[in-house]
Amino acid sequence: MNIDKSSDIPVYIQICDSIAQDIIKGYRAAGEKLPPRRTLSKSLGVSQSTVDTAYQRLISEGYITSRTGSGYYVSDDRVWEDVASGAGSIRYNFSINGVETSKLPFAEWARLTRSTIKEGKSLFQHGAKEGEWQLRKSIRRLLLRTRGIRCRTEQIIIGPGADDLMRELFMLLARDSTLIMNGCCNLRAVEAASSAGIKTIHLKNDFDGLETKQLEAFESGVLFQMPVHDLPTGASLTEERLNDIVNWSGTDRYVIEDGNGYTYTQSGAHKTLWERMGGKNVIYLDTFSRTVAPSMKIAYFVADEEIIARLFRMRRFFSCRVSRIEQVTLSKFIDLGHYERHIGYMGRVYKEKMLTLKRAFLSSPLGDRVQFYGDDTGLFCTVHFDIETPEEKAAGLLEQNGIKVRRMTQDLAPGAKTDIPQNTYTAGFGELTASQIREAVRHWCRAWDSIS
Repeated sequence: MNIDKSSDIPVYIQICDSIAQDIIKGYRAAGEKLPPRRTLSKSLGVSQSTVDTAYQRLISEGYITSRTGSGYYVSDDRVWEDVASGAGSIRYNFSINGVETSKLPFAEWARLTRSTIKEGKSLFQHGAKEGEWQLRKSIRRLLLRTRGIRCRTEQIIIGPGADDLMRELFMLLARDSTLIMNGCCNLRAVEAASSAGIKTIHLKNDFDGLETKQLEAFESGVLFQMPVHDLPTGASLTEERLNDIVNWSGTDRYVIEDGNGYTYTQSGAHKTLWERMGGKNVIYLDTFSRTVAPSMKIAYFVADEEIIARLFRMRRFFSCRVSRIEQVTLSKFIDLGHYERHIGYMGRVYKEKMLTLKRAFLSSPLGDRVQFYGDDTGLFCTVHFDIETPEEKAAGLLEQNGIKVRRMTQDLAPGAKTDIPQNTYTAGFGELTASQIREAVRHWCRAWDSIS
């Protein structure tokens, strides 16, 4: 901080402006403690009263706060320039990746983390490349209770997020074959395949999901499929289509089953492809980032021993890149019942959010022109509007009014065939509160007030 004592600008204002600019430009973080008055006055060669006057001005302008007996801190309820520029003009984000984190039992998680660190100092050493045995056992028991999946602990592999494990599996199984996906893409899966240089074919799909009769044309290949609440359509496969997949699988025909959609299902129990296929020619993939917290990059897959042996031959020199402490903490979280209680509670929360979204639209001026799909489970649903306005214009109006939502056409693979009409959107509500959902729908309607 440079102070010009010969300037016509009072010294206290120079101090105030310098600190304010540091805060605005992001050089001082929210909650950061400022130097004590005595320390700053000594370093600048000014009186403490001058520094005190500058601090009081910063408090009045909302840049800093004073804590009795502690000192002065950068305010944490002001929108700084670096935050604002990153957020853009988005007011309501209907992200399909949004997750409600405020209701996570943080106290229990913190207690388990402390006990893990205290009891397991050896966890700071390298661990098994397959993941912690303790967590793999916990997942094995969890899968039997919640998915009906029977497997051995050795068949479970831990990894740093579903994207990384997808990439590994695609390289292992589809490197010399074909990866088969929906025409409406799970963009994360598409990106994982692209980064691995895997050839991908996108089949036709509709609001009921993948048209599985098309699989008969493939004598070999790897099908990537989310049977329940598929991204981005929200479709769940019918029994007939699930049976088509089971009958198609076999020698040189594998299925990678993304189990993410099962977690918050509200339409009864669903039998996994793994269970239907007896664990043969199928890999079950799932992650904890959509159930615990997005920052928890712990995922896993279940496969037979032959596939796992092939994986280790392909990647001889690799390690599990997930914190061992976090793995053991998650294991305790599962074994003590916290995880399933949290899922049960959040299932009710998300169900109410889904109902709030539907009620808000149905009672709005758009109520007679809206139709919902995939609205019986999960953290998002597909919303179609029967309007004549071109989709580009309609979507542009939403963006101008601070509403971020994905159009289904944005998720179509190049050249993919689909019966899904224009002005169909994938609306996620996981991170929005009920009041925010209602307010967002009101703004949505206002944005389209002039269209037909």
